Amino acid sequence: MKTTNLKPVKTRGEKFLESSIKNMRVALNDLSMEQFVIKNLETLFGLEREEYLEKATKDKGNGYYSRSFQSLMKNGIQINVPRTRESGFSPIAIQLFKMNQDQVNELVLTLYKKGMTTRDISDVMTDFFGDSVSHTTVSHTTVANLAEQFHGIRSAWENSKLDNTYHAIFCDCIFITVRRGDSYEKEAVYIAYGVTEHNKRELLALAINPTESITTWREIFASLKKRGVQNVSLVIADGIKDMEDIVMESWKQTRLQKCAVHKMRNVLNDIRPKEKAEVAADLKNIFNNFDASSTKENAYKKVDEFINKWSEKYANIGKHFNQKTLEYYFTYIDFPPEVRRLIYTTNSIENLNKHIRKGTKNKLSFESPERLLDYVFVIIKEFENKNWSKYPVSQFSLIHSYETH
Repeated sequence: MKTTNLKPVKTRGEKFLESSIKNMRVALNDLSMEQFVIKNLETLFGLEREEYLEKATKDKGNGYYSRSFQSLMKNGIQINVPRTRESGFSPIAIQLFKMNQDQVNELVLTLYKKGMTTRDISDVMTDFFGDSVSHTTVSHTTVANLAEQFHGIRSAWENSKLDNTYHAIFCDCIFITVRRGDSYEKEAVYIAYGVTEHNKRELLALAINPTESITTWREIFASLKKRGVQNVSLVIADGIKDMEDIVMESWKQTRLQKCAVHKMRNVLNDIRPKEKAEVAADLKNIFNNFDASSTKENAYKKVDEFINKWSEKYANIGKHFNQKTLEYYFTYIDFPPEVRRLIYTTNSIENLNKHIRKGTKNKLSFESPERLLDYVFVIIKEFENKNWSKYPVSQFSLIHSYETH
């Protein structure tokens, strides 16, 4: 059905007001539009004071004070605001120019999540809204209060119950500078997200440690079990040593896929620049097992051929393909072809990591590990709401189908 935008019918009073404003504008055409608006506002303020004084008979007018308001225009506007001796009068119309505290908090939160420092936020607030929102107010009150709220929300989340079953859990670390004691160093922020039975992705764990260690992952998995996670089909992680052992300790039937992309990067770190392109192509061929005809036997054969080809120039290249752990780099071949590209690497977490890096790059460091985790938590939950929640990964249902056959 076609709709039309009909103008609302104006009342007699509204027509009279519009006509009066137009006549006044013609009479004062020597004023710029900005000056005309200011004069109208000052007149409105004056009328408000007159009405106020008619009721507040004990109060009297007491001239004007000049008030500057910042806007998105090139310059702010200066308005003469009427006042009274008892200071009991404040024009209602002036509220059009004020930001209430909720709006200030919302703006500060948005800027904070975008990675701006408290000093940067203070500068923006002062530029646009005057000295009433100072650096001290922003840094020690607004941001501090928001930080406490973040911490409370994160603490509640850390103790919340999780689903019983997940198709997959992706594990990775990102290194961010943080203060611990009197020194600043890059530390490992541990991130684990899961794919639910409904194919939704959600943050499961967030922790920090000076380095990436298998001990911390063991503690994280124990915490997940305590929060209710009992069945996990697949864990996807980087190549950290002994991950297969703690996965087995935590969930005996769970499979492990070690990240193939991490493995390729590690191999290339030992290759001369002029030969990296050729070696990279050979490595991609090793892990290109995405069609239905691919088998583990053929994958192992490609590894042997790769080592034979390059061992003459790089005698230790075979060390990257330890026979005890090699099988964990090809676990994805056991799953349906449609899901293999999604599980052979932790790269699906890279978009999240980029989002975190973008949010933290302007913050040269964080004052404590807890403040860092609070901030990263807010970034991830925002990413979860805007991305993961909107786009389920339906292919993961095939993992369940694979398990039931």
